[in-house]
Amino acid sequence: MALLKSGQACTVDEALGTNLCQSSDAMSIYDNGTWCFSCNRGSKDGDFNIHSSSSDTDIGKPMNLDHIKVLSSSAMPERGITQETCERFGVKTECSEETGLPERYFFPYYKDNEIVGYKVRNVNDKVFYSIGSTSGADLFGQQTVGERGQLIIVTEGEMDALAASQMLKEQGKNYKVVSVPNGANSKIQNNLEFLEKFDTVMLNYDNDDVGKKAVQKIQELFSPSKVKVMTLPDGVKDANDMILGNHKPIEYYRAINNAKTYRPDGIVNLADTFDLMFSDDSQVSIPYPWAGLNSKLYGIRPREIITLTSGAGMGKSAVTRELTHWLFKQTEDNIGVLALEESVQRTSWGIVSVEANKPLSIREERFGIPRESIRGWFDATIGTGRIFTLDHFGSTSENSLINRVRYMVKGLECKWVILDHLSIVVSAMEEGGDERRTIDSIMTKLRQLTEETGAGLILVSHLRRANGDKGHEQGTEISLAHLRGSQSIAQLSDCVIGLERNQQADNEKESNLTRVRVLKNRYAGITGLACSLYYDRDTGRLQEVDNVDEFLNPEGDY
Repeated sequence: MALLKSGQACTVDEALGTNLCQSSDAMSIYDNGTWCFSCNRGSKDGDFNIHSSSSDTDIGKPMNLDHIKVLSSSAMPERGITQETCERFGVKTECSEETGLPERYFFPYYKDNEIVGYKVRNVNDKVFYSIGSTSGADLFGQQTVGERGQLIIVTEGEMDALAASQMLKEQGKNYKVVSVPNGANSKIQNNLEFLEKFDTVMLNYDNDDVGKKAVQKIQELFSPSKVKVMTLPDGVKDANDMILGNHKPIEYYRAINNAKTYRPDGIVNLADTFDLMFSDDSQVSIPYPWAGLNSKLYGIRPREIITLTSGAGMGKSAVTRELTHWLFKQTEDNIGVLALEESVQRTSWGIVSVEANKPLSIREERFGIPRESIRGWFDATIGTGRIFTLDHFGSTSENSLINRVRYMVKGLECKWVILDHLSIVVSAMEEGGDERRTIDSIMTKLRQLTEETGAGLILVSHLRRANGDKGHEQGTEISLAHLRGSQSIAQLSDCVIGLERNQQADNEKESNLTRVRVLKNRYAGITGLACSLYYDRDTGRLQEVDNVDEFLNPEGDY
């Protein structure tokens, strides 16, 4: 569906009998219908078809990105915007050859520091349309603000961003200002990771019902105390309206200082919670793929942190691959995988291998298998687009980790996130850093994130070295005290599962048999040995073993 023009009154659908909002600048016309970004309504595909006339969009010669880039910037006298402001944001102007007056303004949109498109505004009829591709681009003005800072102001339109920046400049304030691309109902989720890098996100949306509703929804996407909301003077719709209404720049600056921090009201009288007590009864627990775990944990639920722990090389990654594949098959949810010690390629092969019941991640094991067969397993799993991972190998910082988890949950709508593993994040600390404090901080933020978003988190954590001659690699029994670095891992997790295996056992079956022990169970309180899982080298899968003694000694010598 191609965008033909945007930004006119929401009236062209009157033939459909729709009660529209009469917005002056929020409706877009596409080649197969219309959509109003103010009232969130429009014609369905094929119901309505308007094509722009030459008088709407073909002022002057046909334009492309290269033509626009060489244009100069000028003032916008009808909007009260100066030439210096337009130059700062890279807004270009096409003037009439006859009158020399502006006819079209071009607002640049960037992606990865490159201009990918322009939104075009005709001066005379206020029609908006696009040249190039603005889909998936950065926020308008993002190229001017850097990657992080104390404060960023987000407006509802390009003109408002220019006006806000200009008024602040006149006050001697070099504040960072950006705008969402398509009005109040723009999906700001795509920009969460960028905006979360600023200490404060100041929302300056239009002072109307649509803007207020959008602000209410947006506030809930950000971490607590991150968002402040501006209130403009009575009768003022937006930042550009302040300039046109001859309001002094100091009034806009005061609105920033008077902005209120969004804090949800969390105080509840328990006398009002009877119905709330039953609110999660309809929430179905997802069973684990192994009966022994289900007998103790009753499945896995959203908003839980499940921590898997074991010694080095004990099969944690095999368990997380099984759980990733299992959640994919048992739900229709998106899943995020942060496997910090392996490449994207390795992660992909791991999930496809579970689907194929073959250890395809081992190159020698996939020789002779037709590429078409592998493609079928790929399409059935990661080819669906429901599984996301991180293109990163090695250490990552604490803030970077939290931002990525948040983006997966908020921006990519992942209901489950697998983080493998916590220890590698701690290794990114500067030399001499406090490992315990770092783990405490990460676990607290992860706990807040799961509570805030309702997402489920499967977390992998390492163990400290066991005391005595027998280490974890020889199958020593795990306790919560063995968790590496900080007891906050146990305290803030809903469930802790230990994996025990004697890698050095003479019996090959025993050396590939993992005992699964529940160390903590907040939901049901039942702990202890849950089940045993055998790694089948032929299939690359983990199989639950019902009778371990009989499995290890099939001749009955036990």
